[in-house]
Amino acid sequence: MSDHRYLVSARKYRPRSFAEVVGQDHVTETLKNAIRLYRIAHAYLFSGPRGVGKTTGARILAKAINCETPLDQRIDSAEPCQTCQSCLSFDEGRSLNVIELDAASNNKVDDIRELRETVRIPPQGARRKVYIVDEVHMLSNAAFNALLKTLEEPPPYVLFIFATTEPHKVLPTILSRCQRFDYRRIAVPEIVTRLQHISDTEGIKADEASLMLIARKGDGALRDALSAFDQAVALCGTDIRYDELARAFRVVDVDIFFDVTESAVSNDSARMLGLVDKVVTEGYDLHEFLNGLLGHLRNLYVAHTMKDTRLIEATSDVQKRYASAARATSEPNLLRMMTVVADTEESIRSSAQPRLTVELGLLKIVNMASVEDVRTLLEEIRKGDSNRPASSRQPKADARGVENPTAAPKSSPQKSAAIPPMTEPKQASPESVSAADRAAPAPARQQPARQAPPETQESDITVERRPAETEGADAPSLFGPPALKKHPRSSAAPESRTEGSAALATISIPDPGKKSAELREIESIWLAFVRAVKSDRIHVGSLLQHGSPAAFSAHVLTIAIPDDFHRRLLENQETFLREHLGTHSGLRVDQLRFAIRSEAEETDESAPEESFDPHEYMNRKRQESPMIRALFDEFGGELVW
Repeated sequence: MSDHRYLVSARKYRPRSFAEVVGQDHVTETLKNAIRLYRIAHAYLFSGPRGVGKTTGARILAKAINCETPLDQRIDSAEPCQTCQSCLSFDEGRSLNVIELDAASNNKVDDIRELRETVRIPPQGARRKVYIVDEVHMLSNAAFNALLKTLEEPPPYVLFIFATTEPHKVLPTILSRCQRFDYRRIAVPEIVTRLQHISDTEGIKADEASLMLIARKGDGALRDALSAFDQAVALCGTDIRYDELARAFRVVDVDIFFDVTESAVSNDSARMLGLVDKVVTEGYDLHEFLNGLLGHLRNLYVAHTMKDTRLIEATSDVQKRYASAARATSEPNLLRMMTVVADTEESIRSSAQPRLTVELGLLKIVNMASVEDVRTLLEEIRKGDSNRPASSRQPKADARGVENPTAAPKSSPQKSAAIPPMTEPKQASPESVSAADRAAPAPARQQPARQAPPETQESDITVERRPAETEGADAPSLFGPPALKKHPRSSAAPESRTEGSAALATISIPDPGKKSAELREIESIWLAFVRAVKSDRIHVGSLLQHGSPAAFSAHVLTIAIPDDFHRRLLENQETFLREHLGTHSGLRVDQLRFAIRSEAEETDESAPEESFDPHEYMNRKRQESPMIRALFDEFGGELVW
């Protein structure tokens, strides 16, 4: 046997000229023009997916540059002649002027230093010395940096050609010194044409469906397709049959995909479950099945939305089948099916029960296929309304959305006589109200939002209000207005200063015998109310526990507190306290007043009022209150008012 002379198709039929390169005309034409115009750059970068001809293009360019035949005597004035000594030595692998490096195994700084030493040696019997560096993105950053100077200003006889599948990993400083060419994936029809040429050359019989299957197996890479072709030849010999090839490649037959969509359109859940069982029983990979189903639905969508089927990568018979099957469903349903299948394919990766996940996804598209488009339903409703007699239609609404009272109402055979005509309601006068109506209980009226408190009548009460902007403030007052702010007292009568929300006052405690029922009720729940406030806001409850309810009149509660310090801090919590008190007592409390007990007996309206000194006040409180004294002593507090 002479098996040692056998070469795989990817090597045996490797392109030797630009014309043989498949699917990369945008690159080959540019390179040929550069050769014709003598505009060869010093560095090129070929990027793209695997198996599309990057290294092959680099070799053809190196051979064409060093070809000894004049340009006017070459094919297309750029192709290598394949007959000169330079071309023959390159094809036989004995050329010393074309050096190929694998950056995956030569990625160190020392390797680049060695390359820089060889760059100094001029080519032997050729025009250019070409360095082809494959997978250049594998070089380390240090190796890239060592190559920068040489790459930017190489000797005039040196040409660098880099090839990579991941150009984003190449340093920008390297990319900026190269001319970049991006190779693209090869279309399935172009791969099929190339496979057909190789089959005819090798004397192998293969039908269009088999070659299409091999081309799709390559996934845009001609080298992968040629490897699959060699495998098919080893399996089937010189006669490649689709059925046998599909079983060998474990490819789900297209008939199963058509059965899936037919089951979805016909809402046949039992048939769908049977198809899943068939896929699992025959050993197909569920990921491959879902990917194939997604491509099948995509082909149906293309056939449904486009006039031709040129975007469907299939044989002509299968394309016609897609065009026929696409008429049985709608575009929204196809979109929903593709969405569900894509989500199922994503969730199956982490699913503990892949088969159940696939069944759930396919049962969803069975039920989704019966969903009607909203636009179609609205159109049917409009057609139905236009076909109905005018007397049976509902009264139409005018532009404001109010039904037209002149339109004929929808009649009923039993209750039409009992419906009174629509008349404009009239306002009843007091004389027209009957005695029975007057005797009926009046409906419950809405409570007023707030009532102004009555003016205080007691002569020993001094009222002082805060500005209106503090109303409703229930946040802690530590960062609010200063509690020790000077308030010069006006000589006007207390009754003339009644604006504000929280009344700050000094009040004499009323006689216990004159307490109202509401005040007694508040006193009964006062301790519970203070505990609730303390549990919510402990600093407010600590201040409130020194106070007590003093008076309640016209929904206004007066709370007696020991000093001005408590009064000024509690005033900012008036809304918060009023809401809690209403919750615990069940009484309506519209306003809280804070009155100082000690000042009620000492206040003399005839005596002149002194100005308030915060320094003197805090010094006195520091001496009187152990808590304030401890704050100054422990934390080193100072008066900086």
